[in-house]
Order: sequence, then C-alpha cells, then structure tokens
Amino acid sequence: MRKIYRPASIFIALITFFTGCAQLASLKKPIGPMESFVPQNLEAESQDVQYVSKIESFVIILDASASMKEEYNGIVNKGHSKFAVAKDILMRMNNTLPEVEVNSAMVTFGHEFLKPLDKTFIVYELTKHSRGLLEGMLNGITIPDGCSPAGNAIKDAKNLLLTSGGQNAVILISDGEQLIGSPLKRVHDLKEMYGERVCLYTIFVGNTVEGEKELQELVRGVPCGFSVTADEIASSENMAEFVKKVFLTAIPKQVSAIDIDTDGDGVYDKDDECPDTPKGAIVDSRGCWVVKGVTFDYKKWDIKEEFNSNLGNIVDILQKNPDMSIRIEGHTDNIGSMAYNIDLSEKRARAVKDYLVGKGIQASRISTVGFGYKNPIAPNDTEAGRALNRRAEIVPIK
Repeated sequence: MRKIYRPASIFIALITFFTGCAQLASLKKPIGPMESFVPQNLEAESQDVQYVSKIESFVIILDASASMKEEYNGIVNKGHSKFAVAKDILMRMNNTLPEVEVNSAMVTFGHEFLKPLDKTFIVYELTKHSRGLLEGMLNGITIPDGCSPAGNAIKDAKNLLLTSGGQNAVILISDGEQLIGSPLKRVHDLKEMYGERVCLYTIFVGNTVEGEKELQELVRGVPCGFSVTADEIASSENMAEFVKKVFLTAIPKQVSAIDIDTDGDGVYDKDDECPDTPKGAIVDSRGCWVVKGVTFDYKKWDIKEEFNSNLGNIVDILQKNPDMSIRIEGHTDNIGSMAYNIDLSEKRARAVKDYLVGKGIQASRISTVGFGYKNPIAPNDTEAGRALNRRAEIVPIK
C-alpha cells in the first residue's frame, strides 16, 4: 500500500506547487483609469544646482509572476493589479528622472505557466538610457504568469553590469511572494562581485507583511540601498526624493546663455524642439508634449486605459487652462503604404481626442491630424524603434 500512495502524494504536492505558480484566476478588468501623476521637474527645481547621475548604470528587475495578477490593496491605484501598479510606479520614476547620462537595462521574471521554473527574460541589455526607451519596453511587457525566480533575475542583473565600470544600482520591484532561485544567495553573489560599487533598492508592491519583509531582507545583503513601498514613493514629491537618492547628485549650476529653459519643461531652449509647452506638461527628451504611456499596437488605434496616467495629466492641464486649445498629432511606423498610415494615424489622434472629450474637455478645443510615418523619432528598423514611432503628440495652439 505504501508504494501505491507515495506517487499519489507526490502528484498532489506537484499540483499544489504549480497551482501556486499559475494563479489560474484571470486578470480582472481595471476598475478605472490609473491615477494622474505630474512629475516634479528636477531640472527646474533650483537656480543654484543641477543634477547629474551619481551612477553609471542601473538594472530594473520587474516581477511578472502569477501573484502579480492579484488586486493591490494599498493606497496608490488600489484595486488595480499589482503588476499594473508596479509598471505605473516605474513610469513615475522614469518621468521624474531627468535626462542624465546613465545606462539602463531591464529583466523580468515569471511570465508564462508551464515554462521552466527558472524563466527570466532580459527585456533589453545595458544601453544608454532614455525615457522613451524604458517607457516603450514597459508598455510591451506581457501579462504576468508563472513562478517567481527572483534569484535568477538577480543573477542576470549581475551579468548585465559586467561592462559597467562605475557605481551601479539594481532596482527590484515585486510583491515578495514565493520568490525562488535563492534570491538572498544571488544578492550575496552580487556583493561579492561588485562590493560597494552596487546598491540594491527594492520597491514593495504587495499585500502581505511576509512579502515586504522578504524584500527588506534582500537589501540587507548588500553594502548600500534601501527598501520602500509603492505607496511611500507614489506622490510627486516622494518620487522626486526617491529619484534623487537612487540616481542623482547635485552640483553647482553654471548658467550660461545656452542653459536657459524658457518654458520650464526641463529641456534647454537650445535642445527644445517644442517651445512654449504649458507648465506641468510631461515632455520627452525633445521637449515635446506627448501622450505618455499610450503607444499603439501594430495596426491598432485603441486607447489602453491601464497606462493612461499621462492622459489624466493632459486633462488636468486643459482644465487649469480653459482658454488653451490643442492639436493632437498622430504618428505611425513605416510598415504599410503612406495612404494607409495617414488614415491610421488620424484614427489614433481621434482616439485621444475622444478620450479627452469623454473627460469633459470641449471638442471645439481639440483638433486632430495624422502624419503617417513622415516624422519618426526613432529608427524604424527595430521593433523598439517602431513602437516609439507609433505615438500621439500634443501641440498647444494659441
């Protein structure tokens, strides 16, 4: 009888383990749009100092396992999935970080059930960081599923930093649940290889005390870093402080005629391709007011509400400036004919207009135009570049 029941016991244990990894309940539809976020403009914060990067490189590790499907019970964006909240926090960090000289990379772990338990995915390797790059990659990350091999992702981060000779940061954002792959041992490996040249920062986006303690324990394994919760850094002010502590150091500002930022958007006039953007507008590296977090899928023009926090920012600005009118410009990648892409880009511009009108902005204040692939902002020979070119921009009209 012992031989009969042992296989059954093993089978039940396996089913229990895989069910924990799978979290077979589907993602619930978001209860509403993500909260609006207006980042602090650190470039314009002081006339006396300017911020430069104190690190050479950073690696983001994003938990994309099945437990991240669950609703977040914290304060910021409560009711949305933990995965959506985690991505939104990274978007807030990205929009707050000034355009400084720094390299970045991203790793995720989890994703698909029935794949190897140690599955990780290098979203992009160490390269010169830009807001558009990280935003495009975040928007492209798939629905969470599977187990949580955080240790393997930390190992990936260690290897990605091999080409970085300066100070480095690893940012792990997770709910801390059922982490496998010996994450604490991998943190010790990180310390052994880089010593004081690497700091670990963990961002807790979860619902359990145990998960939060797990992330706090990981931080104690390296010489520097700290652990925070999503709620603690969600506000504009607190996110700015987080970005300063992790990324920046202040040096005396030497103002010259070429270092003038007339519209206060964080991009100097000499580099600003879109002057006179309104106060509080979220701009890209060119200084242009763009619809952040709403890049479009291939041949699609629908608005994805999960990452429309920038749309809320646009609504706020238009409500505070009732005499302002805007033109929404739609753009595409270069796949397909120009005629097709002109039509597609016009549909994308109208989709943004319809969203704003639905939030109470008068339709008469908004005009739309589609440019197809006439005005790319990135090369169209890579998927990442094409994703950046599928966009909508906002132009104030006086």
